[in-house]
Amino acid sequence: MVSIIVPMYNVEKYIKKTIESLINQDYPDIEIILVDDGSPDKSGMIAEDFAAKDSRIIVIHQMNKGVSSARNAGLNVAKGEYVTFVDGDDWVDSDYVSYFFSMTQKGQYDIAMNLRNYEDENGRSSNAMMVVNAETAMEWIYLGHIFVAVWNKMYRTDFLRKNRVRFDEKIWYGEGMLFNIDCLQFTSQVIIGDKCVYHQVSNPESAMRKFNLESNLCGIKSLELQKEHWRKTNKEIENAWKYHRRAFNKTIINGIVRCNLENKYKSEYEQCAKNLRRNLMDSLRVCIPFKEKLLYICYAISPYFMAKRESIKSKLGGGQSNLIIPVYYSISTYGMGGMLA
Repeated sequence: MVSIIVPMYNVEKYIKKTIESLINQDYPDIEIILVDDGSPDKSGMIAEDFAAKDSRIIVIHQMNKGVSSARNAGLNVAKGEYVTFVDGDDWVDSDYVSYFFSMTQKGQYDIAMNLRNYEDENGRSSNAMMVVNAETAMEWIYLGHIFVAVWNKMYRTDFLRKNRVRFDEKIWYGEGMLFNIDCLQFTSQVIIGDKCVYHQVSNPESAMRKFNLESNLCGIKSLELQKEHWRKTNKEIENAWKYHRRAFNKTIINGIVRCNLENKYKSEYEQCAKNLRRNLMDSLRVCIPFKEKLLYICYAISPYFMAKRESIKSKLGGGQSNLIIPVYYSISTYGMGGMLA
């Protein structure tokens, strides 16, 4: 059996399509665990309606504690040999479960991941698969070659329980990356696919679509925890980690400038600008395109000008430049003190 865990919060406009995509999987032996994280809308009621019609669906209701707690609640009751996660405003293809399960069975792997194929906009999909060591997977996550989230992946349940890998409920932003990096400390190899079977929906009400300084600082805290948890490291991982941290500082400056909050968050802006200049070459000794390195150099020289450029480009419909933009589900509950460094 494969357990599919779906945290739900304010997704009543989307959850029906999500659930329908799960009950129509071509892999039949599944359980669908829908966790209502104290959602104030009708998400929980919709989930109960589906559960009344399909015995494979389990609904959990809890007070709002955040996405990490919701996923842990699902892990507590999961009976499947493998577990996967789907967000409550996304949907998957009918072969989502069978695709990831087939990858795990090619070598009895504990973890199956996918590259950045999680929506049609990426414009690529293939049946190619590769096996890489855990250190390489860590580096690729920090560089953005593998998306940081827990969805679009599959994990062996016994592996998670044996190594006590859980979601840190004090982290609400960057929790998925922390979970994945923790997993990679306890395995030697992972299998990675390149097929687009997961579809991320642009939900304007989702907290991860809005700039939130507190959440970005929580993401930086997540990065610090990851480094503390490393059992495996090398120079490539360290440089990739520094690169991802630099990306957070760029994202914060972009958000502050886009929202005209320079006066309100003056000290945070100045600290991020300093971080973008500090040890620049250390975090650019990574495998990324030259154009991307050049953009980071420009940010180090003139962060305000570059952030204004991104803001204007976004308003004109050009979107963000092709740099890492850390994106996570967030429910803001913790303070910001001491996270910028």
